[in-house]
Order: sequence, then C-alpha cells, then structure tokens
Amino acid sequence: MKADELIQAAQQRTGLERFDSDSYREPLELIFAEIDARPERETIAGALQEEMTAALANRLRVDDYLRQHPELDDTPLDVPIIVMGMPRTGTTVLSYLLDCDPRWRSLLNWEAVDSVPPPTTATLRTDTRCVAKKEIQQKILPNIPFAVPHWEWADGPTECIFVQAQDFKALSWEARLASRRYADYLLDCDMSTAYDYQKKVMRVLQSQAPGRWALKMPSHSLHFRWALEAFPDARFVWTHRNPYHALASLGTTISMGHMVALGHVDTGFIHDVYPHQIAEHANRPMRLRPSLPEDRVLDVYCAEFLNDPIAGMAGIYDWLGEELAPGVEQVMRAWMASDNERQAGRGAYTLEDFGWTEAEVAPHFAEYLETYPKAREA
Repeated sequence: MKADELIQAAQQRTGLERFDSDSYREPLELIFAEIDARPERETIAGALQEEMTAALANRLRVDDYLRQHPELDDTPLDVPIIVMGMPRTGTTVLSYLLDCDPRWRSLLNWEAVDSVPPPTTATLRTDTRCVAKKEIQQKILPNIPFAVPHWEWADGPTECIFVQAQDFKALSWEARLASRRYADYLLDCDMSTAYDYQKKVMRVLQSQAPGRWALKMPSHSLHFRWALEAFPDARFVWTHRNPYHALASLGTTISMGHMVALGHVDTGFIHDVYPHQIAEHANRPMRLRPSLPEDRVLDVYCAEFLNDPIAGMAGIYDWLGEELAPGVEQVMRAWMASDNERQAGRGAYTLEDFGWTEAEVAPHFAEYLETYPKAREA
C-alpha cells in the first residue's frame, strides 16, 4: 500500500474527501518510503496500516467538523500547564495525578484518536467509544507475555503525540519504523503544522467538554521552540532523571515497538539513534530557558518526586498558585496505591542491554548534567 491508497482508504471509511491541509503528506510519504526500504516491509505495513488509516480518518472528521462549526476556529485554549521532559522521566505518573483533580481537563486516550463527535463533559469517560476501547484493553492486557513499560487506559490521560501523529510528525511512528531518515527528519522539521493541528483537535474536544487543559508529552521538550509558540501562556513542568537510567529505559520501551512492527529488535538502530535523540530532549529546553521568565518552567526531579509524590504535587500547585484540596489529595493517594502493581511488574534494564557504556554516551549528557547536576541522583 502507498500513501495515496491509504488516503483513499480513509476517505472511503469516512465518506469525506477534503483535508484542510496537506501538511501530513510529506512525512507520510517519507514513512512509506522508509517502510519500503526495509526487508520487514510487509510486517511493518501490516502492523501500522490500520493505525495510519485511522489517523487520517480522524483528521478528515476533525476538518469536516470545524467546517461545519466555523465559530470554533478562534476559540481560546486555556492551557495553564504542560508536562515535558526526556522520555521515561515520570511524566506519565505526573499526568495521571493531575487527572485526579477535576479542575484540569486532560486529553484522554480514546478521544485523542476518535475525536468526532466530541464527547460532553458528562460522557468523557462513559462515551460508548471509550467503554468499547477499554473493554478490548481489559481483554488484551492479561495476555501480554511481558511487563509493558508504558500503558494507557482508554479513559486515562494520554500524550499530545497521538494527536500530532495525525500530522505524521511524531515519535510514536519513529518508535516502530527504525528509520534513521525519519528520526533525523523529526529533529529538524517544521513542527508548527503538528501543533496547529493539535489546537484544532483541542478546540473540537473542548466545544462540548470545556476546561483548563493539563497537557503532557515528553517530546514537547524536543520541540520546545514550537511548543512555546503554540501555547504562549502555558507554563511547563520539566521532569528530570539520571539520563543514563532514562536512556536504558527508553531502549527497553522502543524494543517493544520494534517487536510489534518489525518482529524483532533492531538493537543497532537503538544503539546509534537514541543517545542523541534523548539528549536533545534536555539540550533544547536547557538552551532556550535563559530567554524565558524564571517562573515559566518548573524543575521536577524524578527521584525526589517519586519518593513523595504528594509533596511533589503540592509544590507544583504552589508554583501554579493553586491549592491542593484534601479531597483531591485523597484521590491522588488512591491512584498511587492502584498503580503499585503496575510498577512492581516492571523489568530491570541497563545500558549494557543495548551495547552502551556510560563513558560512551556521557558526551551527549555532559552539558545537561553540568547544568542540572541534581538529575544524576538515582
């Protein structure tokens, strides 16, 4: 299947023809070129075809909905807080704890990829699409024969990456492709179109379920310049962790994506690509930060936060000028207790699993650790 065939499949599925932008086409064609270049092309295409078709179908529906509701085009987005950082640094835990507080509007897993018709506030977690997806997940999870390093329930908060993937500029595609060309493309491409499209989706979703958005995506730090432009009033919580531990954990996570899409793990690709990529998640915001107001970014250190998450959340709320209500704190504690089993099931990982040594990858993190030495703490 080629890009045009995929687009036609999405059009047939939705009965819609018109995209409001073709910004997705260049990266989509690059993805197909890279799939065709790999010996596992049939396996990859089989693993990703439905997901890519669904991404285009959702985009068609979003564009059509906005044409039918032009009053939404300029509606403001209230985004007080965005969580970012290197992958595997505690961003998921933080986003789930924020989701315990009804004052925040999370982007939910199911609605990010199935946005039209938008849910209402009352049906955010009871919409039939959400319920159906969660039922499937509940059947799948017990049969996965390994500890899943990252899992999201349909009714839980998700990453902005799954919306930006509908512009086909997202590390979620790169994690399965094992393509150096696409990985390099994401480091330097114009991400403004992905952020513009994300804001379209958010306007659709908030039209029936408004709120103050609490967003999360590690690669907001990789694309920090674009994130600042897209959300000029947002404040950023930047999670930090020992980069050697984060890198080893990321390698394990990418391995799962390779197994799904390639049928095996391309350890050479992981070894060569990810030290630089994960370091750029730290280097880019570090270099831009001096130009920002001091209170625009808050540092949260993973080891310190996980030692006492409630104290960590209280610090974030204080920084935001908000109060952590006792009832919300109780909900947060209940969620942490429910998450203990998932955390206990995680496997061990080391740099050596992918042929790295600390001395080899240290140059990638030298500037970061010099600037944020506290991140080295285990």
